[in-house]
Amino acid sequence: MKYDLSQIKQWSPYVERNLARYPHLLEAENWQSKFAQGQLYQQVYAVVSSAQSEVELKRHLRQQRNWQMVRIALRDLSGLADLLESMRDISDLADALVNAALDWNYAKLSERFGVPIGEETGEPQKMLVIGMGKLGGQELNFSSDIDLIFAYPERGQTNGRKQISNEEFFIKLGQQMNKSLVEMDGDGFVYRVDMRLRPFGDTGVLAVSFAALEHYYEAHGRAWERYALVKARVMAGDATQAKELFDVLRPFVYRRYIDFSAMDSLRDLKRMISDQVKKKGMQDNIKLGPGGIREIEFIVQAFQLVHGGRDRGLQGRQLLPTLALLVERGFLTSDVAESLQQAYCFLRRAENRLQMWEDMQIHDLPVSAPQQLALAQSMGFDDYAAFLAVLNTHRAFVQAQFGLVFDEQEQDDERGALGQLWQGDLDDDGLLAEFELSDARKQEVLSLLKGFKQSRALQMLSKDAQERLDAVMPILINEALKPEYDKVALSRALAVIEAIVRRSVYLVLLKENPEALKHLLQLCHVSAWLSEMLVKYPALLDQLIDERSLYSPLDAQSLLKEAWSLLEQSDLDEERFMQDLRQWRHAQVFKVAAADVTGNVHIMKVSDYLTWIAEAVLKVTVEFAWRLMRQKSGVPGGLNEASQNPFMVLGYGKLGGIELGYGSDLDIVMLYQGVEPSAQAVSASGRTLDNSLYFVRMGQKVISLITTLMPAGVLYELDTRLRPNGASGMMVVSFDEFVKYQQNKAWTWEHQALVRVRAVVASDAAQRAFNDFKQQFIGQSRDLTVLRTEVADMRRKMQDSLDKSDTELFDLKQGRGGIVDIEFMMQYLVLGYAHRYPDLLTFSDNMRILEAVARNQLLTQQQVADLMDAYQVYRSKYHRLSLQNESALVPLTCYPTQRDAVAGVWQALMVD
Repeated sequence: MKYDLSQIKQWSPYVERNLARYPHLLEAENWQSKFAQGQLYQQVYAVVSSAQSEVELKRHLRQQRNWQMVRIALRDLSGLADLLESMRDISDLADALVNAALDWNYAKLSERFGVPIGEETGEPQKMLVIGMGKLGGQELNFSSDIDLIFAYPERGQTNGRKQISNEEFFIKLGQQMNKSLVEMDGDGFVYRVDMRLRPFGDTGVLAVSFAALEHYYEAHGRAWERYALVKARVMAGDATQAKELFDVLRPFVYRRYIDFSAMDSLRDLKRMISDQVKKKGMQDNIKLGPGGIREIEFIVQAFQLVHGGRDRGLQGRQLLPTLALLVERGFLTSDVAESLQQAYCFLRRAENRLQMWEDMQIHDLPVSAPQQLALAQSMGFDDYAAFLAVLNTHRAFVQAQFGLVFDEQEQDDERGALGQLWQGDLDDDGLLAEFELSDARKQEVLSLLKGFKQSRALQMLSKDAQERLDAVMPILINEALKPEYDKVALSRALAVIEAIVRRSVYLVLLKENPEALKHLLQLCHVSAWLSEMLVKYPALLDQLIDERSLYSPLDAQSLLKEAWSLLEQSDLDEERFMQDLRQWRHAQVFKVAAADVTGNVHIMKVSDYLTWIAEAVLKVTVEFAWRLMRQKSGVPGGLNEASQNPFMVLGYGKLGGIELGYGSDLDIVMLYQGVEPSAQAVSASGRTLDNSLYFVRMGQKVISLITTLMPAGVLYELDTRLRPNGASGMMVVSFDEFVKYQQNKAWTWEHQALVRVRAVVASDAAQRAFNDFKQQFIGQSRDLTVLRTEVADMRRKMQDSLDKSDTELFDLKQGRGGIVDIEFMMQYLVLGYAHRYPDLLTFSDNMRILEAVARNQLLTQQQVADLMDAYQVYRSKYHRLSLQNESALVPLTCYPTQRDAVAGVWQALMVD
């Protein structure tokens, strides 16, 4: 709805006065058209920076501020501008005025003292102005003051005749700039500038070096300062130095783990604000009061502080885009987010309309009837009561949602008893009376808890960590004593807790998410491997929070998308990339295992998921190495910047057959295709490097990225011995060399291995070249008698050296009638018959090769069915043993039917 000027003047005496002062603003072309992106900034900056004197500077600053604020109010109150436009224009105006004042005063001070020079780099130094709060988020409200922090890159001194230190120069610059903005004259003032958010507040120096800023936040930073810095933005200064500054600040604001300690800090901050609201009677304050703007900001920023360290997308400064992202990430439902968005927009519009009345920074609802009616009408209501009804609906929803997000779990009486038990001597089994436990079980539980409590890790806890542990233990004990859990579950869970107590943020995670504790007990109960994963990599506890994602592994496309985002976020920082990718890989494997042991995925699908994870890791690692190599050594000879990466990774064995298990290493061969080995890459510095050596170095980098031991372990163990000429061969060879080796030198067992090979990482051209070669090479005619003999001989040699079966145990993999027998028979049939039945070459996994064998009647339907049954049974047991950290050996009495069936088919096919 659009409104005329007479109505607008009734809603804003401030606008009415200033229209009389600036009558040309009434001309339609001055306010009825929307500014293009950047236009307002450029226009205002040009006018202010043209000032020839300090007096003229102050006049330009104030007149531009007044003129533009009236224009913004006219567009907003008339309905021509929506909330987003108004916030953007108010923020752009602040940026322009601050930048112009900064640059003008910098130039004047430089004339007097010279330019500040960094003592480390010798480069000229400029001050960066950090806008905080809504200014930082470019969401400034109409009459807001501005919260600023002044920073500069390096210590040093100026290079003028009268030299002063950089610190002194920038303090003077900050003082002069603030003076330009805050002093009152006939044109009013520009902004109230609040500098209290700087290090040490009012007692701290006005301008701080990057190093001092980093030291302050490391040594003295408080929780509320993390919250304040979420929206921080360098609004004036060099963009490159701004990035450098936020690389310094980011680790303080966003922890590398999911950080539920932020919730307690925000609760404390909200309590302080609430106490202030009650004390000062501010219940009708639409910013700080119940259900107000601040509570919406707290909801969104709580998720940012908790999860933003892991998810860079959540490190945004603007509320509405972040709110939409919270829905995408599954932290809020779309209905809740939509209601919060509507409430936020309503409250922010009302805030602006309140402040447009007299250009005053107020947030309290008006008490005078005329102003109440003006506010209601400016918001589109006929009367104040109708406005209040909608306002209160929004505030009630916000307050309820805030309560849900920041809910503190209340301890019931049972947990109170368990808290008494835990904090006592652990001798009184009467405190376990609520649970139906035998006397022996009670003593067992008390003994476990005593041993845990007396452990070295618990004896050295800080006060905060001890308090967090005391809050978690009653909840854990309560869950662990349910009838479905035994001693093993509690014992494993206590081992996990012992591993995390010194990183007590994880205790906060469990306290804030009792459901996570339930998942912890469940997974510890069913799997020693999962328990040990949690002990080794406590960051995996993050995965216990959301049941939807915990038991729902990602598909191949989603995995690659997530892994690729880690690559893009790494900025080619090797350490960061390796650490982030390891944590991500462990989390994905953990989710597969959790879904597996709880029956949420079929056993044959488990290997698919595990293989997809490995493929994603290999693809992004190769891409990372490719980017590093191009940066360091240029593009390989014969290629240009637009060329596809010619590097290939062939997956052998379980990787090639899409049959990875939990502890599988990766059998790979690395090649390059489509470039001449002798052609040369040329680096930016002019250094040359033969392609052959270029790709060897790239292969070495890939291996290093995957196998280097980091705090988060390794990605995978790699086995590259299947490359041409084995361990004595080049680490990476050309595709043509690989083909020649296979055709002229490879043994039959290497041809067998080739049956299960896939090009896991390859350009389109390389993929086609490999598939064509494999089709042609495997599909050639062979002497079946010779082939059968060589395959059987190799199997016999493997069994003699690797089979761990004895009079009591059967080796699932290498034993007679086991997994390898099935694999060898499939390899024999593919090598022997693919020239007649090309569909044998379509897939590399045993189950689908078996399906092709059945279609082509190379075995009877019964034989195929027996082999499929045995293979699935063995694979299922293999996974289960892995999850219990047990070797692939079972009692000899296990699976006699399957073993006899496999041995029978072997006898018929490979012997008779």
